[in-house]
Amino acid sequence: MHIYLDNIIYSKVKNGGVSNYWFELSKYLLEKKDVDLHFFEDSKGEFNFHRKALQIPKSSIISSERSIELLNRLLPIDYKSDAKFIYHSSYFRALKGSKNQIEVSTVYDFIHNYYSSFLKRKIHNNLKFNAIRRSKGIICISNNTYKDLLKFCPPKANQKVEMIYVGVSDDYFPILSLNSTEEQFLESHELENDFLLFVGGRTNYKNFDFAISILNDNPNRKLVVVGGGSITETERGKFSKEALSALVFIPSVSNSELNILFNNAHALLYPSSYEGFGIPVVEAMRAGCPVIGLNNATLQEVGNDSAILLENLDVTDFKNRTDLLFNSDFRSEIIEKGLANSKKYSWEKCNSETFEFYKSLY
Repeated sequence: MHIYLDNIIYSKVKNGGVSNYWFELSKYLLEKKDVDLHFFEDSKGEFNFHRKALQIPKSSIISSERSIELLNRLLPIDYKSDAKFIYHSSYFRALKGSKNQIEVSTVYDFIHNYYSSFLKRKIHNNLKFNAIRRSKGIICISNNTYKDLLKFCPPKANQKVEMIYVGVSDDYFPILSLNSTEEQFLESHELENDFLLFVGGRTNYKNFDFAISILNDNPNRKLVVVGGGSITETERGKFSKEALSALVFIPSVSNSELNILFNNAHALLYPSSYEGFGIPVVEAMRAGCPVIGLNNATLQEVGNDSAILLENLDVTDFKNRTDLLFNSDFRSEIIEKGLANSKKYSWEKCNSETFEFYKSLY
């Protein structure tokens, strides 16, 4: 089987869930001996966190470089071939010039339809909806995303749609006893246990303001923020002086370092209003970290009954619910449910199902 993957996501972001998904799929396919695998990419992608860890032979890379960076994102890749092959872009870029390509698109979410400005939504949907309409095969990463696909861009009868959950790395697991390296990592950030953890982006629908309100209400508990770009001056201005001193920002971490944080946190705070899947939720559960999130369709689906769900972003309600985690029996029950739930998701399962989907289209 001939497969061509488009690594545009590595040029678009430095890290994140889609980048992680693409890294795991690429790593899986690179290990398959019965696949003729090629990658389209440009030089900017080399700075991506996941791309740095991916060993792609130079002979398998086809440059998609353009002198104007924006054109890399907006214009199709020009590649002429008469061969039959699977073409799968990481983020909706078209391919022209090939007669027998079988296009596959992974649809991660419809966040732009709910939370983006009119102009941003139009530009994004032009790329995404055109990719969906071109594709012979469509992958949705959750049932909630599939429902939104039917709502915003219904597939045609001749298109095949598959719901394939993303996975979680085996790098996340309960640590029974910290070794010296793990202790040094916590000490370097002046952390003990009992801190709240916030992982990833902080754009509007992620409701980071709620995390700020929690810390303002209780500045004696540290809030550890991982990734999502530097804390802005606007964000800093929303913290009280006492709360700001309890904020710990870590720009980037390895999986092993994030696992240390999960293992020592009081809970992962995940107040997002909408997600396509929400990988940090399952990563936390796999590590034995309780999750407190806002009750929405995706968290209900992915978290099952193993997360503490808030009906509203209310600080008092949060305090009452999170205080339950100081009860050792309740905490143990939530952790055990999370561990059991997380076992439903693996990259091996995600990638093998994706490969089988390719074969069904080929």
